[in-house]
Amino acid sequence: MKLSLVLPTYNEKENLRRVVGAIQKEFKANKIEGEIILVDDNSPDGTGDIADDLQKEQKNIKVIHRKGKLGLSSAVLSGWEIATGDILGVMDADLSHPTDKIGELFFSIANGEADFSIGSRYVRGGKIEGWGFKRKIMSKTATLLSKVYTKVKDPMSGFFMIRKECVIGVVLNPKGFKILLEVIVKGNYHKIKEIPITFINRIEGKSKAGMGEIFYYLGNLLGYLRYTRETIKQFVKFAIVGGIGTIINIIILFLLTEKFGVYYLVSAIFAFGVAMTINFILNKLWTFGERMKINLGRKYLQFSLVSIAALGVNLLFLYLFTEIWGIYYLISQVFAIGISLIINFFGNKLWTFSR
Repeated sequence: MKLSLVLPTYNEKENLRRVVGAIQKEFKANKIEGEIILVDDNSPDGTGDIADDLQKEQKNIKVIHRKGKLGLSSAVLSGWEIATGDILGVMDADLSHPTDKIGELFFSIANGEADFSIGSRYVRGGKIEGWGFKRKIMSKTATLLSKVYTKVKDPMSGFFMIRKECVIGVVLNPKGFKILLEVIVKGNYHKIKEIPITFINRIEGKSKAGMGEIFYYLGNLLGYLRYTRETIKQFVKFAIVGGIGTIINIIILFLLTEKFGVYYLVSAIFAFGVAMTINFILNKLWTFGERMKINLGRKYLQFSLVSIAALGVNLLFLYLFTEIWGIYYLISQVFAIGISLIINFFGNKLWTFSR
């Protein structure tokens, strides 16, 4: 079987020759018939010129030049469009992914063990080197949210391979950096195998991930709801309950402050507590269909913690939208509520009401 390995590139001049050389070494050592497809998003540092030189020097290299920075996921799809291999693969061009695992991922498919192989940081034997606390938390949170759709332990990995036939005719249109979850949700495969890898934070160049990737990822998660009817019904119910809770919160805040003269911050705390309790009861009984007596105290505590975390997310993005990006505060609040709603729903579905 032939392997088509796509490497999206943007400002990777320090790494490109090294990573291509390491890949070619693995192809030769494992007797893999492979092609390398370099997809460059008009890198201003000259990465595209290096890619062209490599193509002239090595027959199994193809290069795609795109007009601008269009994103990693779309770069992968552009590479797959011209791929001639029976197995399609993806890996980073910054030497973060271990090239010595290429053979293991490839042969797990070629030998019939799986249709889909993933270089996983979170299965036993996998690990991450060089990440700070913030990035680890963001990765773990994104992985947790994906559990609504898959049991794969590392659906955020950027190093994977799949039989080409599993994605033929499948419409893939992910936004941002994370294409793997899209393929997991939509692909026509039978068995996935996760292979432990050590992910090493890039040494040369800068990470391209930014705040925009958070919004893309949350948008992708919402888009996948259509593939799980039960989840979309629960999300709609959860949103309705949230609306009811908001109305109750406002009414209590108004009555306590305007009619009974209670200090507005005290009123707000009390109103939040009452609305949250009502939301918990409605979600337990109606949204997730649980009996009230089942683990009542523990689940109420979990629901409270998720609600408080979602409130914190709301305030954080309200501040960012208003103070950093200069959006009118009421419009900012609408966006912030939408983001916190997603966090609140997935947090409670995956933790509080996960049975």
